[in-house]
Amino acid sequence: MKNTIKMKMFAYIVFLLILSIFASIYALLIYLNKASSRVTSFNTITFVVGVLSFFILGLLAGNTAQKNGLLEGLIAATIIILLTLIINFFVQVPFIARSFVKTVSYITSASLGGILGVNFRPIMGRKYD
Repeated sequence: MKNTIKMKMFAYIVFLLILSIFASIYALLIYLNKASSRVTSFNTITFVVGVLSFFILGLLAGNTAQKNGLLEGLIAATIIILLTLIINFFVQVPFIARSFVKTVSYITSASLGGILGVNFRPIMGRKYD
């Protein structure tokens, strides 16, 4: 049980690390005027980075579980999205149709990552039950 929690936390920490690296690089590119800071390009790039990050989250979640990749990716993405929705509720950010499409895309991406993650050798050397 303790090992399972440790492996799930590993997936979330790597997700946050990759997301912060992507965000830092993009912020640096905007600061140096190498990337456009228009709203449309910003939304597009953040969406693509989000899909990639959720795919990696699902990949790691499925890989650490080594079974039920679809479910593991779905659960991992749902936890992150619920936390984000709770924060958005308190900050009073409206939930619009575009947010719904992004949420479904992120969940789908994490689920596909979970399906693929099960097929690779375990990263953290999990012993089979």
